[in-house]
Amino acid sequence: MTMGVRLLRLATLALSLAAPLAAAEPDSAASSAADVPEPPERHYGLDYRAKFLPAEGVVQMSVKVRQSTALVRSVEFRFDPERYSNFEADGGLEVSGETVQWNPPPRGGTLRYSLRLDHRRGQGGFDSRMANNWAVFRGDDLLPPATVRSLKGASSRARIRLSGPNGWSFAVAYPRSKDAPEWYVVDRPDRRFDRPVGWMAAGRLGVRRDTIAGRRVAVAGPTDQGIRRLDMLAFLRWNLPSLVDIFPDFPDRVLVVSAGDPMWRGGLSGPGSLYIHADRPLISGNGTSTLLHELMHVAQGFRAATDEDWIVEGMAEYYTLEIMRRSGTLSESRHQRGLEKLEQWAAGSESLGTAKSSGARTARGVVVMRDLDRELRERSDGRYTLDDLARQLSQDGRPVSLKRLRALSARLAGGPAQTLSPERLGLD
Repeated sequence: MTMGVRLLRLATLALSLAAPLAAAEPDSAASSAADVPEPPERHYGLDYRAKFLPAEGVVQMSVKVRQSTALVRSVEFRFDPERYSNFEADGGLEVSGETVQWNPPPRGGTLRYSLRLDHRRGQGGFDSRMANNWAVFRGDDLLPPATVRSLKGASSRARIRLSGPNGWSFAVAYPRSKDAPEWYVVDRPDRRFDRPVGWMAAGRLGVRRDTIAGRRVAVAGPTDQGIRRLDMLAFLRWNLPSLVDIFPDFPDRVLVVSAGDPMWRGGLSGPGSLYIHADRPLISGNGTSTLLHELMHVAQGFRAATDEDWIVEGMAEYYTLEIMRRSGTLSESRHQRGLEKLEQWAAGSESLGTAKSSGARTARGVVVMRDLDRELRERSDGRYTLDDLARQLSQDGRPVSLKRLRALSARLAGGPAQTLSPERLGLD
């Protein structure tokens, strides 16, 4: 074989070996997700079990982590020693003062403890209570807010099961599991560690359900406590569609929990749910509505920045009147009188800057929202209203501050809103 032939064959062999190597290194611009191996799913199971024992005045709680490898390293939370006790766990457990740190075993394990539901709100009634035949509480009570150390990218698949004496039933804002209907699916897309939250009811309950504006609505509460379940459903049938028009991301499910004394005589909202005392009127004398106010908080889904609660509360109260005007629940003249009464009440407010807004400050917040709506309409030639501002605040998921309110208003109005100037708000 001549030297030229030998060199030609070696060159051909080299090219044939190089071709597969080039194919295994595709050009980055032409590659697709299918070319890159998917990382293994990093999901772990969370099973919450709550067993109600009214004769003993406690709820026996367990939190089980289901994992095949050490995805969850530790769960730490602070607790009220007067309500939480008897901590036991698989794996490492340290209870020090008012802090619990639990290190689940790599293959999973269970944390167990006892909970006394009863909790009084200040000097008023209870915002969590278990009696002989019923319990009204927030899912937040079942496990305090926790700090969780887990493998990067790990997230939970959580569910909760509630049990109690014979004849007890349960009302929560979560859907039942299709595969195991005795469990409710706890899914909070904004959290990697899903924790049950929102208002719940247990015991001998009366429950009425309906579908309104495409949302599943339930009104639940203990029997024989004068709860006007059908009245509330009718009220929501009139007004919820207008609320959903403003906030299209309104939850698919909403639970209204109601009870009489000794529960707190007001209203309180939670994720996808709210509580209202059985004696609260659907419409107050000044034309506002506690039920609709708390439903507004469910729709808003945002919280106030420090000392600026008046924005959240003022907007919620403003829309209680405005939504009932749109639905025809209130006439134009009665709607106007309601605003005038709030304007008179607002005169007693010296400053809007406070952590908690109530009374005259909230009334003043309503006046600000009314004036801001007028200014947005005028300066945008009717293209924008307070609805657009409220919708944007609810969608960006950030705490609501005066700075944020001014920035969004300026964007809609084409310049700073005079309604929000320091002089108009009485702020330095």
